[in-house]
Amino acid sequence: MADIRSLHEAVAELIHDGDTVALEGFTHLIPFAAAHEIIRQGLKDLTLARMTPDVVYDQLIGAGAARKLVFSWGGNPGVGSLHRFRDAVEHGWPAPLEIDEHSHAGMANRYAAGAARLPFAVLRGYRGSDIPARTPTVSTVVCPFTGEELAAVAALNPDVTVIHAQQADRAGNVQLWGLTGVQKEAALAARRVLVTVEEIVGTLEPRPGSVVLPTWVVDAVALVPGGAHPSYAAGYSVRDNAYYREWDGIARDRAAFGRWLAECVRGEGSSARGAAVGDAGAGDRDGAGAAVAVPAASPERAPGSAPEDAPDSTPATAPDCTPDELMEVNAARALAGARSCFVGIGLPSTAANLARRTVNPDLVLVYESGTLGSKPTRLPLSIGDGELADTADSVVSVPEMFNYWLQGGRIDVGFLGAAQVDRFANINTTVVDRGPGRPEGRLPGAGGAPEIAANCGQVLMVLRHSRRNFVGTLDFVTTLGHGAGPGDRAALGLPGAGPTAVITDLGVLRPDPDTAELVLTELHPGVTADQVRAATGWDLREADRIGVTAPPTPAELAALRALKAAAADEPPHRSGKDA
Repeated sequence: MADIRSLHEAVAELIHDGDTVALEGFTHLIPFAAAHEIIRQGLKDLTLARMTPDVVYDQLIGAGAARKLVFSWGGNPGVGSLHRFRDAVEHGWPAPLEIDEHSHAGMANRYAAGAARLPFAVLRGYRGSDIPARTPTVSTVVCPFTGEELAAVAALNPDVTVIHAQQADRAGNVQLWGLTGVQKEAALAARRVLVTVEEIVGTLEPRPGSVVLPTWVVDAVALVPGGAHPSYAAGYSVRDNAYYREWDGIARDRAAFGRWLAECVRGEGSSARGAAVGDAGAGDRDGAGAAVAVPAASPERAPGSAPEDAPDSTPATAPDCTPDELMEVNAARALAGARSCFVGIGLPSTAANLARRTVNPDLVLVYESGTLGSKPTRLPLSIGDGELADTADSVVSVPEMFNYWLQGGRIDVGFLGAAQVDRFANINTTVVDRGPGRPEGRLPGAGGAPEIAANCGQVLMVLRHSRRNFVGTLDFVTTLGHGAGPGDRAALGLPGAGPTAVITDLGVLRPDPDTAELVLTELHPGVTADQVRAATGWDLREADRIGVTAPPTPAELAALRALKAAAADEPPHRSGKDA
């Protein structure tokens, strides 16, 4: 039965050095206040499990709380890298970090198996990927009924799962709604459960699509209004996007991070705004960047950006159209006639949302956070943007999304980005080789890409064109495109057609029907084939006839620019029951 107590007391009783701790919340209801209390109590040697570590785990890792990370995608959603995570993996600061890496489908199934008290789960995943070679909790089994070889992932049973929810009643029953991610599975898989909540009410009112955890599966409830900030709690607050952007500058620099940690979490110095979170019912109001002067840092090139010595491949375009706009408009056009699209964040999301406003108004947008049929009015910064849930036809859990909708073969098109792509449209989003004597450069990881590329009817890719992106040999195969050539996908039992087009800011590449190798089929206006070859890390072949893409129409440009303008005009942070 759940006891209602202060956050300090709950963390002290339930979480111990060396525990495996899952703080879940798929970009929504992230238990930031609990994470900060873990830091304040000086807990160490934790194995941290979370599908999408994002900023909350960047803070825990930088504070020295973690020994190991179990995850499927590690980035600052909509912004870039997790610099404290990368520093730990690449340089062992503040301590070496062990990695247990999966795809989203693998992690979701690990929690589901743990909740069912099964030793492992099976899925059609990881085929053709290098992930199993470095992840001991992935193996294979042969189906005793069909003989099919399937991926097997070990059950994940945390010592403690911590989640944030909107409400609990006085008996300790908990209710959460909106994007529910894997919170239910993670809670039921754990030995102990701590829930922070926005509000304690007399009676939980039934809500369609909500998750209710009964008091007898919860150990402690702590009243922490605002305890998910800078993420959000549907019905109570909105995502503080400025916090995520400002975090990037703080996390890049060890000294700036240390000052933020001391002042905003540990309560040292004059700006100690996070010290009493959860003890007196106060919301978590520590604001990254507001209390710390961030020193200027050398800008770090994002994975996939052009190296300094790369040839200039910027096309000459009409003054009223940029290379990115050419790419985004042509990517949107590629979705004409599609019924449904599984959307990656960033450029794929821009293209898919533009397609709904231009060539395909009936396109069903599917996001891995669990939304089916989202109709956002602005570009979402992350896949967990609240508007994706608010405007969706349906919201489902992450295990349901990957097992029933994606693995079930119900999505027409998958739309992906990449850090590296090779001549057979295989994708790397895991690590890059920096050369002898230097550590591997850490990238975010697989996310949902391996299963999206395997199970969607076809895959479109969109990314900027440079030798840094288009490489002769991948440093790591995260996601299989066409393997080593024709027949590889069929031999691995992958049902989808795989990548059918790669749209860049220079033109369009498509797989040759005989060799499956990417060839140049179309150029954007003002671009030459020589420019594309110079920006490609292999001897790029050309189609017999190379077309030229049509420039964006005034209507397409207006729709694209309006979409981006709406994204820049973000709502202010709100809190309170009726927000």
